Amino acid sequence: MKIKMLKTRQGSPDGIVVNTYISGETMDVPEELARIFIGQRWARKVTERSVKDKGMAPENKKIKLKTKAEK
Repeated sequence: MKIKMLKTRQGSPDGIVVNTYISGETMDVPEELARIFIGQRWARKVTERSVKDKGMAPENKKIKLKTKAEK
């Protein structure tokens, strides 16, 4: 599961190795570890919507409305 850390915490993805997960980092971790981090509010789940490029908004086009005389 892809998560974004809200607080720096340590965790073990495999029960053997302990890693430090830094606040602000986005990473893929096992479901069980992600649920613990999210449940403790140390992280949040990253959705496709939040991953999308947040570049410039598309250009807005003006809509020309027909007047009664043009109809």
